[in-house]
Parts: sequence; structure tokens; C-alpha cells
Amino acid sequence: MRKHFFTLCALFCVLPSCAQLQENLQVVDLLPTENITSLEIKPRFKAKHDSANDISSTIEIKPSFKLNRHWKFGAEIPIARVGNDTAAAKGLGDIMVSGSYVDYTPSKVFSYGLAMELTTPTATDRSLGDGKWVAEPEIFTVWKLNSSFFIEAEYRHIFSFAGSSRRDDINESRYRMIFGLIGPDGWWFEFDPRYTVDYQNPGEAELIGEFELGTMVNVGSSMYVRGGWHLAGNKYSYDWELMLGFKILYL
Repeated sequence: MRKHFFTLCALFCVLPSCAQLQENLQVVDLLPTENITSLEIKPRFKAKHDSANDISSTIEIKPSFKLNRHWKFGAEIPIARVGNDTAAAKGLGDIMVSGSYVDYTPSKVFSYGLAMELTTPTATDRSLGDGKWVAEPEIFTVWKLNSSFFIEAEYRHIFSFAGSSRRDDINESRYRMIFGLIGPDGWWFEFDPRYTVDYQNPGEAELIGEFELGTMVNVGSSMYVRGGWHLAGNKYSYDWELMLGFKILYL
């Protein structure tokens, strides 16, 4: 699996450089308050415990549908494989559906949005999902300092409200900042620290740092690489994560 993983990484390193040959592309569907119909395909690799070779690989299919200028609905369908050196499982993960309201125009310095995600216990194996119905209401705001730099602040509460009584309940708050740089010719970079407080397990919290480097391939598609690491705290979502994404816009 490692050989295929590094081959895929090499391909995503080469393709963005080819895309830079196309000049004067405008970055779209980067700000969370933008509202565009799209289809996103995201291979993801996550190491829960790297020392134990406990690594999951997932392909997520994420369609998003613009209803009007303010409303958008979508879903995220994961097909996953999880396991270590002794056991593994593969199949469908927990499907997430979402809806959002945004107040945004390109000329606005400040914009905001409200969103709700609902994760359903559709996993075909216990290890592929949480076994719970999970709601994630969210509020966020975006500050465009200029055409090349923006800051996003986000608060999200994550809680389970139904599902298997034999699975752990979920009750967390997540505080997130995104610092984004938009360059010429359609490329961007984001730094994304997020802090999670676990109320179900008092005293547990976690700081994760993530980055994203992406480029527009043409006026109707983009691609990116995204990585994340556990930085601090006694709660461990994962040791590291790497995600590669390709997005088709204006469907």
C-alpha cells in the first residue's frame, strides 16, 4: 500500500506544476462562503497510530448542489479500508449530508455562513464508522483583507443523538481558524489550526494543524493536496493525515 501511496503523491506533485502553465486563472470555490455546484473526489490516508501501522485509506465522493445564491446542499460518501498488520475491514463508511446558508458577494470584505452536517450510521463494518447519528451545527465568518489574503473563523459543535447504545457518545466543540493566501495564476495555500474540546471525556482536548496547497487546473476544475498532524493535547484523533483532492466546478 505504501508504494501506491507514494506513487499517488508523486502524481499530485507533478500535475499542479503543469496547471501553472495556464495563466490568469481565478481561484473559485475556496472561500467557504462561496456557493458553487461541484463534484469533489478525495483520496485520504490517515494514521490513527502510526507506530502500530494502524492506517486507513478512504475515497470520499462529495457532490454539492447550489440551490440559489444563499443555499447549498451536499453529501459525502466514503468508501474505506481500515486496519493494521493483523486485521482489516473495507466497505462503505458513514454517509454525511449537509446544508448551508451563506451571505456572500465577491465585493464584500466580511461574509458569514451557517451550516449543518448530519452523519448517518451507514458503515458496513463497526470499524468503518461511529455507529451514531451525529449532528454538527456550525457558524463561520470570512474576512477578506485583500484579493490575496483572507482569514476564516469557525465554531462547530459535534454531538451524537441516536444510534447504537454500545458505541461511545460524542459531544465536542471545535474552534478553527484558516489563514489563506491566494496567488497569481490560480494557486492557493492555507494554514488551518483547529482546537477540539471533548465534553464526553472531561479534560481531553486536541490541537491539530493542517495545510492545503492547491491550484486551478482550468476554469472548471481544481486540485489540491492537504495534510494534517496532531500537534498537542491528550485527545488523539490521528497522528497524521494526507488527502488529495480533485474538484469539478459549475456542474
